[in-house]
Parts: sequence; C-alpha cells; structure tokens
Amino acid sequence: MTDAGQDAEPTPLPGPWEELGPGAWRCVAEPDAVNLVLLAGSERALLVDTGSTPAQGRAVRASVASVTDVPLEVVVVTHAHRDHAFGLAAFDDLTTVGHEDVAASLASPDAHADAERLGLAPADLVAPNRPIVLAAAFDLGGRRVEVAHIGRGHTGADLVVVVPDADLVVAGDLVEQAGPPALGPDSYLHEWPVTLDGVIGLMTGATRAVPGHGEPVDRPFVYEQRGRLASVAGQVRHLAETGVGVDEAAEQEWAYPYAVLAAGLPTAFAQLGPVAPRRTLPLA
Repeated sequence: MTDAGQDAEPTPLPGPWEELGPGAWRCVAEPDAVNLVLLAGSERALLVDTGSTPAQGRAVRASVASVTDVPLEVVVVTHAHRDHAFGLAAFDDLTTVGHEDVAASLASPDAHADAERLGLAPADLVAPNRPIVLAAAFDLGGRRVEVAHIGRGHTGADLVVVVPDADLVVAGDLVEQAGPPALGPDSYLHEWPVTLDGVIGLMTGATRAVPGHGEPVDRPFVYEQRGRLASVAGQVRHLAETGVGVDEAAEQEWAYPYAVLAAGLPTAFAQLGPVAPRRTLPLA
C-alpha cells in the first residue's frame, strides 16, 4: 500500500502519549484531534483507532515503543470514519478488529471521497481482518480487554472497548467532549440514546469514558449527553407527527445548535418511515 500524494502534504505526527493509568495511554492525532488509546498487559498491547492515513498509522505504530516494551498485537477501530480507521493499512499484519459493517463503509463512495481529500487512493483503505458482530475479548497478559457492539448511534458500526481492571471505557464517537456529538448522514439518531444506556450500564461512579474527541468524561457527563440526544430524537418525531418536515427544521429549537445537526437530520427524519399524524382530543 502507498499513500497517494503523501509527499504533497506532510502527515501530522501523533501527539505525545499521556498516561491514563497503569498500562493505559492516550494520544491525540490531527487534523481531527482524535483520541487514540493504547492498552498494555504483561505480554501484548492493544491500540484503539489508527489515525487518518496509513502514514499516520505507521507513525503511531512506531511511537508505541516509547511507552511500552510489550509488542503491539491487536488494533481495534471504533468505527469506519477517516480519523479512526483510515490508518488501518499500517497494521494489516496484526489482528485488526472492527464491526462487520466497516468493510462496506470503507468501500463506499463517501469513504473514497474522504480518501481523495486526504491524498489517498481507495486501495489505501484496508478493512479489519477480524470483523466482529457482537463482541470479542483479548487477554493482554494480566489484563482482559473486551470489545463490544452495544448498538448503533454515531454510525451503524460503533464499537466500545472496555478495560475492567482500569475502570476505563473507550467510547469512540458515541460520546464527545470536545463539542456536540456528530450527527451525520450515516448516524442512527433514534437508537443512539439506547446505545448510550448500554455504555452507562458499563460504567460505575469511578469509570472514565474516553470519547472520540476531547478529555475523558464521567458517568454523569454521558447521562447528560444521552438526554440531549434523546431530546433531539423526540423533537424529530414530534415534528414529523405534526406535519413539519426536515426543510423547516432550521426554524425549530434544538438541544444542540442546528448547524451541528443539519447533516444528519434528513436521515433522522427518513429513518422514522411513514408517520401517522398525532391525534389530539378537543379541549371542549
């Protein structure tokens, strides 16, 4: 695999690794300020998400030796978006894990358009070599890491990574701290709050969730985000039931700024399917 056009625009190097706890680190990869998480046991290490290009993935892989001397053997992508999965080609000789739908997403016209904007060819987008449907577990040596598809939300292929002994959950873009959650044309708004119920169920009062972007958060933060997303979903349904369509959505009040919801609202309305008008009883 080659990075088409990589000489024209240098690949941003990943930021320094910041310790989250024993055997757990986070670094931030630009240009999308995405969190990458490294987990190590006594025998092997696991990386969550890969950066935006194969070249960036190679830089991330090389940097692992700066924080742990156990070999990197497993890589997990939380979903198929460019900042999380486009670096997969740098790890194809390892066990790479993603939801079974990631391969189709990486082969889609939207992914190819994203690749072109980054100076990549479609052949640079490599799917995980160990697709999963529901869950997988990995023994890193004295540390068990669990990977699960709890449900759909930010995309149809969201995975969370759970590290029980560290009280840590890596949530990908199901949870966002740097800004509002990203509702896009491939999101499942009406299922997202229920999926976050599952994430919340994995957390205790001491658990930290590492979001796709931003600082680690606690359980109340995820509760609050779940409530706002449920509010947006409820508003979409209410508008549909009262005959207000997506074309008039900009005029409504939303739990998040309309500008950050606009790309995903047409999909959210369409996912409701035919909606019967809400019937109300006369007051008198």
